Amino acid sequence: MRIVKLLFGGLAGLIALLALIGSGLYLSDPWLWKRYATSLQGLDVSNVDWRSPAEVVPGGDRRLPENVVNGISAEALREAMAYAEQTESYALLIHHRGALVVERYWGGHGPDSRFDTASMHKSVMALLLGIAIDEGHIGSINDPVGRYVEEWANDPRGEITLRQLATMSSGLLVEAFRPSPFSKGMRLVIGSNIDELALSLPLDETPGTRFEYLNFSSQVLGIALTRAVGMRYAEYLSQRLWQPLGAPDTAVWLDREGGSPRTFCCLLASAPAWMHVGVMMLNEGRVDGRQVVPAQWLAEMTTPSALNPNYGLKVWLGSPASGVRTYNSQSSLEVPHSEAYLADDVVFLDGAGGQRVYVIPSAELVIVRIGKSRMDWDDAVLPNALLRGRVPGT
Repeated sequence: MRIVKLLFGGLAGLIALLALIGSGLYLSDPWLWKRYATSLQGLDVSNVDWRSPAEVVPGGDRRLPENVVNGISAEALREAMAYAEQTESYALLIHHRGALVVERYWGGHGPDSRFDTASMHKSVMALLLGIAIDEGHIGSINDPVGRYVEEWANDPRGEITLRQLATMSSGLLVEAFRPSPFSKGMRLVIGSNIDELALSLPLDETPGTRFEYLNFSSQVLGIALTRAVGMRYAEYLSQRLWQPLGAPDTAVWLDREGGSPRTFCCLLASAPAWMHVGVMMLNEGRVDGRQVVPAQWLAEMTTPSALNPNYGLKVWLGSPASGVRTYNSQSSLEVPHSEAYLADDVVFLDGAGGQRVYVIPSAELVIVRIGKSRMDWDDAVLPNALLRGRVPGT
């Protein structure tokens, strides 16, 4: 009987110890553990309520022109819509020659539905970076990041240039993404105090020597941008880009109440809002005759970087020679291109699982697709279906 009591006593003590450890872990970052416990809800890109707290980015109500008569065949439009439906899309918008020719939604979604389109936010941040340089808040894209991030002012990491952060060649340590709440990659996605976390990443190799797609590089670039302009990121985004675009209100996902935005992902925007971004890029930075983003900056964004011919400044370019796009040395994630693009000037915003904005200046074409994350998304299908369907002489 005494042995039984001792066993029960030991078990109770162990349970109490585990409870104490669990409480300590939870209190160290409540946001992390709340999100981790409900992380399956976050797999749905349309569940923006799960991505809280969020800071609103006021926009406008400018509508894009619509036109049912255009220079793309009805058969090609049907093929594009069929592929979108087959791949469980929520929205497909096609803009051609100055007008919206397709706006389709599925699954109960509509023009007011907002989505987390993951890394497409990186491209928006790059647009803001160009505006900040044009306004004189930042001297040059070749400036060392330590000029704007005081924690790295006297650190070798401070010599990483803004260009190297923007072209994914920072030299920062690339960690394999693991679903553990203790991995830095997961903590960046769902934890709080993410700026501190991002700035803790060590240097692993000489900056500017290898392309390594890394969320931490974008978060550090977002820190530098925010500090350089001297205002909340959401406020700067609203005043300098979203309101001039006339795009519907959006929101940035914060790491905690009043905290930092995730600038590597998670701009909570509608499909029409993304179309406004794409059309502005198509028009070399102009909106209704106003130069919102410098044309020269857009040209630089869409110029192949030194280490990856398919990547510029936070945007993807053209078709990979191998037919498969990869991200970094620690990730097995690949995106197929079943064939080369039929135009040599395809630029696209890439969000995980097939969230896309394709911009094709030579064809006066912009395509927005948002939907369930699909690891089998084929980047060639939509652009080439529509390029093949262009009607000669129109």
